[in-house]
Amino acid sequence: MAAAGEADHPPLPAGGARRGVRRPRRGPRHAVLGTQGRTRPGTGRSARVNPPFSSHLPGLDRPVVIGEYPYYRAHPDRWAANLRELRGLGVDVVSCYLPWRFHETVTDGQRTFDFTGVTDPQRDVAGLLDAAAAAGLRVLLKPGPFIHAEVQLGGLPDRLCTPDRAPYAGLHGRALTSQAQPLPSLFDPDVRDEVAVWMRAVADRVITPALAPHGPVVAVQLGNEGICGDAHLPITSQDAGPAARAEFAKWLAGRGVGDLAPQAAGDAAQWPPELRTLWSQWAGHAITDVWDWLAGLLPDGVAKVVNVPLAPVAGPEPTVDAWAARTRAIAGSGHHVGHTEWVGNPSADPESFRAHLLGIRLGRTDVLEANWGFTWTDSGFAEARVPVFNALLALMLGSRTVSVYTACATSTWGADIDMDAQGLLAEGVEPALHAPPYCPGAPATENGEPGATAQGLRLLSTFLDRFGGHLLAGELERDAVLVVDRALPEAEAWTPGTDTALRQTAEAVHDVLLRRSLLVDPQWLGDDGTVPGGTGGLPVAVLRPGDGAPADHAVAERLEELLADVPSAAWTSTGGRAAVLRRTDRARRTEFVAAFNSTRSTDRVTGPVGDERCELTVPPGTAVVAVLTDGALTAWLTTPASPGAPEPGLTVGGRPAEDTRILPPH
Repeated sequence: MAAAGEADHPPLPAGGARRGVRRPRRGPRHAVLGTQGRTRPGTGRSARVNPPFSSHLPGLDRPVVIGEYPYYRAHPDRWAANLRELRGLGVDVVSCYLPWRFHETVTDGQRTFDFTGVTDPQRDVAGLLDAAAAAGLRVLLKPGPFIHAEVQLGGLPDRLCTPDRAPYAGLHGRALTSQAQPLPSLFDPDVRDEVAVWMRAVADRVITPALAPHGPVVAVQLGNEGICGDAHLPITSQDAGPAARAEFAKWLAGRGVGDLAPQAAGDAAQWPPELRTLWSQWAGHAITDVWDWLAGLLPDGVAKVVNVPLAPVAGPEPTVDAWAARTRAIAGSGHHVGHTEWVGNPSADPESFRAHLLGIRLGRTDVLEANWGFTWTDSGFAEARVPVFNALLALMLGSRTVSVYTACATSTWGADIDMDAQGLLAEGVEPALHAPPYCPGAPATENGEPGATAQGLRLLSTFLDRFGGHLLAGELERDAVLVVDRALPEAEAWTPGTDTALRQTAEAVHDVLLRRSLLVDPQWLGDDGTVPGGTGGLPVAVLRPGDGAPADHAVAERLEELLADVPSAAWTSTGGRAAVLRRTDRARRTEFVAAFNSTRSTDRVTGPVGDERCELTVPPGTAVVAVLTDGALTAWLTTPASPGAPEPGLTVGGRPAEDTRILPPH
């Protein structure tokens, strides 16, 4: 799931729970050189578009619902019934981490792997895959090698996380840890030898026999949130141990700047700006190089996916620039790139909403992991309202998947899985947070009782069955485009405490969306200096490093200039609290109007339906989605109301439209 802790910054809570984020203090304005007007479309390496995850499920004409099932935390006698329940709730693909440490056994002094339950029925992955196939589910396997998943040492064997191993250590020498133990560097040849044994065993004994189309396995994930939760860490935390620095030196030589290698071996505090920017770029290549190596250990015929976490744009450690600096290489990796959502609760926190808005639009990624019931830092995730809000937000922003992580609350696991209590305490995590059940707010439960968010998943599945095809075919309605040169975060990742261009962009884009209901779409500048895919004739501004650009040239002011001649939005919020997003399937004349309220006060959104006015009542923490066909209201749905909270609503011409409301099946 989430990143491990590291000694040179506050350790992240185990399991990816994020502390609340705060509004950043104002620092100096960012110097940008903006060009406004039309830019020419083009393509380049950064223009690669991820194929939809649904391409691995022929015949499915709607977003894919992926539900996580931690079989190593559930009794094998419950697997088949649990999987059937998930299919009945609308799950298409079940995803499963494979904990290396759990499947590795010792027989007659020799290490081997149990995937058939010979030593423990809970290790019978072959039987699990058979049960998934029988339930009508496809499978996404995630063998790591580092998986996190609240498993001891992220699933790695103890012997790989000892002081005598070459650790994954940042530029300042501090190691990345899990339960206070150092994680190994995957650039260490000895570690790679061991990893290769594990990955080949999974490939030969688990994946190959169950590979689609004859088996249920449709994809395999490489690593986890980078290599080991590192794809959004501070840029100085990227692996810089001796083996990693040697690879960096080779990479520099391959780019024709090998003369910088002697400096690269020294103190990073003395590096010149050019070398720092190159390290920012290398941080992405370091991850993709490991992915490519892992992919080479797997069967050619299986699709490879990777997940990259969204990054905080505010708070005590806003690492959005470090995340962005790595995306140049990640976007061109050739693997299906998805994202994970562990940056707070966008239904209750505007800064979390900004992180989702900026990250999903810049990355153009599908969600592969979203909190659907963990309550470590926010009990609201056990209410159906919150995960349904987040799923609808991701869909409106362009995700072609829904993630239910996890889909089943489980309570049966042993010492190989359980995290060391003292290690958790050493990283500032209360062990009681990880007592059974695992994911208490999940829509299904191991014992077969309905889960806390079951009705929410049923509601979402009903909506997708009716209108998911239109969502896939639809395009997000945009009013302008803000093109960002990746050179900005590659430089500014080294100054995370400043009010960087990306942090300003996140705030300014969200502010315009709330005040004027206009969407300025953030997009990366292509490597060839053009805008990949074009801009649709919309007004455009470009943010890039400036030669003498005035220091007070704020992104917010740039957007006001950009939107000066843009007409008022057709759908607007009356109180400036609800964000309005629209998607349109023009071929089938279907429009989605969605309002998301992350504040503590009710707002109303109004717009035209035929010759009448439609009004959406959007209470705090609520999303309301209206579906229009040929301008007439076809259907609408809202996130389930919290107990005692105000009811959402929709009227046309002042008349309630309850007869068109989508409700979950009983």
